[in-house]
Parts: sequence; structure tokens; C-alpha cells
Amino acid sequence: MTRRNLKRLLASLKVVIMSNLSELKNRLHAIKQTRQITGAMYLLSTSRMKKAMQNINYNIDYLHKLRATIKDIISTAKHNDLKNRFTEIPGEGVNLYVSITSDKGLCGSYNADIVAKTCEELEHEEDYILLSIGSAGTEMFESKNIFPDYSWYDVLYKPTVSLASNISQTIVELYTEHEIDEAFIVYTEYNKNGQLTPVCRRILPLLRRDFLDINLDSKYDTLPIYEPSMNEVFEKLVPSYITSYMYDVFMQSAASENSARMKAMQSATDNADEMISELSAKINAERQLQITNEILEISAATNIKGAV
Repeated sequence: MTRRNLKRLLASLKVVIMSNLSELKNRLHAIKQTRQITGAMYLLSTSRMKKAMQNINYNIDYLHKLRATIKDIISTAKHNDLKNRFTEIPGEGVNLYVSITSDKGLCGSYNADIVAKTCEELEHEEDYILLSIGSAGTEMFESKNIFPDYSWYDVLYKPTVSLASNISQTIVELYTEHEIDEAFIVYTEYNKNGQLTPVCRRILPLLRRDFLDINLDSKYDTLPIYEPSMNEVFEKLVPSYITSYMYDVFMQSAASENSARMKAMQSATDNADEMISELSAKINAERQLQITNEILEISAATNIKGAV
């Protein structure tokens, strides 16, 4: 091999090595930046999930007391004349479905599972009213040619009692005006074990079998007296109960959403760590090859000089 050809070969090899090394460094930099984002989102989701859990605990005693009072009224109705729309046996009319998803992605199959569960319930309905909470769910429904009758956005980002009250008022009005026979809610019930399974629960009417999990206080021998009347107390109690129940569902959904996002971000961070490790090993190999090439250049130059 001539001196000129040897120089060309070494120069081209050096260019290839430098090109590969530069590309690997750029990829490593991009992945490290992505890892910082996924790590930050994991911490943020953890904080929001804990906040949602605190709000669930704050609301749980009040909700339990409302459920106990409602069960007490329904259970003692045989001793009194309770005539109320909220306790009527449902017919075969139009039913309302409230589907709760998030407004953001990057939370695994959280939104898709809710939409799938809702569609599964709707398959059994000839006619229905759909209330979609969350832009992710609304977009998925529309992609399936299912167009919600009502849509609410930015609910799970900062759930409030005021939002729960507004949505509950819509549900109660539809029910009391006889536009629907039953109202159901589809959401992801938060499970501390990490299992996020969508559930469908009836909101209205309020039937005795919906309160079997509530144990009434049996220390009183006499039946409670409701003033001015059982019906009037019940009429005032139900909207408050629906609002409290909706707020609890919002908190459960928010906790579930952030739990799902935590898992997704943890998985993404783990994958990024693995890719960073692999790329770092490749960069080290390229650097070693670069050093070897430089040694070859020096050796070849020395040999050529000696030959001359």
C-alpha cells in the first residue's frame, strides 16, 4: 500500500469514528433530557396522588354519614309514608351514563379502559344520555362515532366541591324531570394495591341494595324522627349526597389517573436508564476505537518515514 493510500484509509476511518461518536453523544444527550422529564413527571404524579388521597380521607366520614342517614330513611320507610322520586324502581326508559376520564395522556391505558368499559355498558342500551368528563374520553368517544350529550373538561386536574355540585345538579335535574330512569357513573376506583379497574356504579335511584355495606347504629331502641317530614328531609339530603359522592369519585379518579401516570413514567424512566447504559458503553467503545486509530496513524507514519 502506498503512503498516499494509507493516509486516505486512516483519514476515512477517523471520519467514520468521529461521526458515530457524535451521533451517539447526541442521542445520549436527548435521552438524558427525556429521562429528566419523565423523572419530574413521576414526582409530580406522586404528589398529586397523595393530595387526592388526602381529600378522599377528608370527605369519607361526611359521605359515610350521608349514606347511613339515607339507608336509615329507606329502611324505616315501611313505618312511614316515603313517596319520593329518588327511590322509585327504575323502568325501561332512557338511562344516563357519566364517564370520567382525564384531560391529559401519558397515563398508560387509563383513559382507554374507561372508554371501553363505558362502551360495554352502552351496548345494552337502546337509548341513553352520555355525560363525558375529560377531553381524552370525549375525543375517544367521537372517534367511535359516539357523541356525548354533555361534556366537561379540566375536572380531574383540580377537582372541587363546586364542580361536583354543578355536575350533580345536572344529573338530579335530568332525573327529577323524568328525562332519565337511572343514572350510572363509570370511573376507575382507586385501589391501594395498585389494581386500576374501571367500575360502573348506579347513582340514581337510591335503592336499599345499594347501601348493604353500611351498618346502622343499633344503640337506639326508637325510630328516628325527621322534621319537618321524612320526604322533605330526603329531598334536601339527596342532592348533598350526590354532590359528596361525585366529589369522592373525582378524587378516586384523580388518584387512579396519577397512579397510572406514575407507573407509565417509572417504566419510561427505567427504559431511559437502560438506553443510557447501552449508549454509554457504545460511546466508550467508539472512544477506544478512536484511540486505537490514532495509535495506528502514529505507527504507520513512523513506518513510512523509516521506509523513506
